Amino acid sequence: MKKITLIIFFFLVTFNVFTQNQIKIDSLSQVLETKITEKEKIDIYNLLAFEYTDIDSVQTSYYADKAIDLSAKINYPEGTADAYFRIGWAAMESSNYTKANNLYLKVLNISKTSLYSEGEANAYNGLGNLHNYQGNADQALEFFKKSLEIYKKLGDKKGQRDLYSNIGVLYKRKGDYTKALEYYFKALELAKELGHKKELAKRYGNIGLAYTWLGEYPKALEYNLEALKIFKELGDKKNIASILNNNGMIYYNQGEYPLALEQFLKSTEIKKQLGGKREIVNSLNNIGFIYETQGNYTEALKYFLECLTIHKDIGDQPGVAYDYLSVGNVYFKQKDFTKALDFSLKSTEIAKKLDIEHLKASNYCLTGGIYAHQKKNKEALKYLNQGLSISQKIGEKSLSATAMSTLGKIQYELKNYDLAKDILTNGISLAQEIGSPAIIRDSSEILAKVQKALGNHKAALESYQLYHATYDSLLGEEKSKQLSQLQIQYETEKKEQEIKSLAQQASIQSLELKQANFNKTIFGIVSVVLLLLGLVLYLVNRQKRLALQQRAQDIEQNLLRVQMNPHFIFNAMTSIQDYMNQGNAKQASLYLVKFSKLIRQVLDNSRSEFISLDQEINMLDNYLSIQNLKRDHPFTFKIEIEEDLDVDEIAIPPMFAQPFIENAIEHGVANIKEGATITIHFSMEGDHLVLKILDNGSGIEEAMKIKRKDHVSHAIKITEERIDLYRKMRKKKIAFDIQDLSQGTQVTFNLPFQYL
Repeated sequence: MKKITLIIFFFLVTFNVFTQNQIKIDSLSQVLETKITEKEKIDIYNLLAFEYTDIDSVQTSYYADKAIDLSAKINYPEGTADAYFRIGWAAMESSNYTKANNLYLKVLNISKTSLYSEGEANAYNGLGNLHNYQGNADQALEFFKKSLEIYKKLGDKKGQRDLYSNIGVLYKRKGDYTKALEYYFKALELAKELGHKKELAKRYGNIGLAYTWLGEYPKALEYNLEALKIFKELGDKKNIASILNNNGMIYYNQGEYPLALEQFLKSTEIKKQLGGKREIVNSLNNIGFIYETQGNYTEALKYFLECLTIHKDIGDQPGVAYDYLSVGNVYFKQKDFTKALDFSLKSTEIAKKLDIEHLKASNYCLTGGIYAHQKKNKEALKYLNQGLSISQKIGEKSLSATAMSTLGKIQYELKNYDLAKDILTNGISLAQEIGSPAIIRDSSEILAKVQKALGNHKAALESYQLYHATYDSLLGEEKSKQLSQLQIQYETEKKEQEIKSLAQQASIQSLELKQANFNKTIFGIVSVVLLLLGLVLYLVNRQKRLALQQRAQDIEQNLLRVQMNPHFIFNAMTSIQDYMNQGNAKQASLYLVKFSKLIRQVLDNSRSEFISLDQEINMLDNYLSIQNLKRDHPFTFKIEIEEDLDVDEIAIPPMFAQPFIENAIEHGVANIKEGATITIHFSMEGDHLVLKILDNGSGIEEAMKIKRKDHVSHAIKITEERIDLYRKMRKKKIAFDIQDLSQGTQVTFNLPFQYL
């Protein structure tokens, strides 16, 4: 039985010319006022229900119910099937999946019974979309293909276009972007043939998004701009917001963070005006990515957890899995590896269940990265290789380059230099191809070390130059400034909009002129007073800051004098000269290198607020070795580092230990002929790094008796001044304590630290 489709040609033309939903609704409502048959009236009711689908679900149900009632009255099952389909679609968009599923099955039953092929195709299409939303990709594909076959038999090109698009979306969700493009291009050709502008723009947008995931950003922008041009012509705010969001993703991946944030914020504002959780959540997620990239992990977590709540509310399992991954990434960057691994494994479980290749690859890479930081190289290599294999299979270049960067670092640490070189070189080439400066920066830094280890000094220099060039360009001063200005501009416009809205609601019309002038006068006086007060506070704080800086310079000079006193330099040079006079050139050369390196380290470190723990340990080792040169009674020294303390990733304020080590040498163990020992121990306690200096000498009380009564320890005095200045300038606490032991002295520092 064929469905009657008599809709006056004039109104069909009107639908192609006018694009606003309200114009279509008004036109259809006018048709209802004309003399048309009951079946035609039912078709109009169903078209009205369709037009209201995205803007008012209540009106959708209202017109669909009218179509159902009238269809029952005249025994028109096709009209009944179409009406139930419209209600089911509205329920699905509202995340009422159970209701939608029951209605689609009802449509399928009515359509099969009445031999209504178009209704049967619609039902399969609805069921496919429903299962795709819920993450049941295999079932969704089965339903889509059934629907497509029916549309092909009917010669319905519009239906075929929509199904090609839906299948493309399904493959995109599975992470098979190459397959998604295949179906998107089929949909695009039919959209061009049919000449429907909105549908043509949607296909351009689909293709742009697929190219984005493949890392082909110029092509992605090309198709997105085509889509955006058409959507702006149509005034389609919903799809304008989607394209802006997609453009933001491209700029984010290219490191253009100010442009990315601008696109995301514009998209979010439009979506908030339109309402709807599913639309808003993507922009919120991407804003979270920007904050994550900027190192503002608190804000990033806030947005990602908000997305997680929304995805759970609407039952979007793939969305939940991607949110788990995002949260895990933030915890990873905060070095909270336990939480990071927990969220990554939750995401992996869903990814395996739904067979989402991109999500599996991302989680394998994250899990591998976590294990790499925990120095569990065997587990790290296993997961990273799995992630790389999948990402290469699906053509995900950005993820492949990221995995190669981490794999190259592990192979470097395992001293597999040739393998590390090959992996990192390929990773950098891939990162350059897709324009990802962050990956280029990280990989080239490691590659420089690999080339140096292989003795390829020229290649090492080239890699080091690439690292610095990328580092300087990435998140430079100008981009940070633009980002700050953009955020300020957005907040200002938002507040102005809120003020305007409040003013309109208040409707205050009777304020007297005298009262207004009085308020202005008071405001002016208060503003001037506040301005003057602010200026005074600024000048006072500036003066204090300058005084602190001057004091810091004075302390730095005093510290250098304590460390490099002439007596120490003279003794060291005399010892080296003795070795040369004795013909022991090898030993003289060894200590001369140590001495020159120590001088360089002291000068460099004195100008740095923080240095790596590895640099501090290296400097102390050189200093102790030189102090031990040609002594009548040499001492033994040990530098102990607590297990799991990563000396390359932790930074501390420099040169707190050296003055006390000098005291231990000159006054603690100086009179011990045999068995003199100095121990330096680094460990972690809470949020402080603990440094202990122990000697088995005569003890501080005995040493003080030997000294002159009026002697003041320069080491203690300068250290106290440095600590006091550090507290004022950095607002962080440093504590130190000197204990007289039964045999010797122990000096303990609680130092703040930061991760490099």
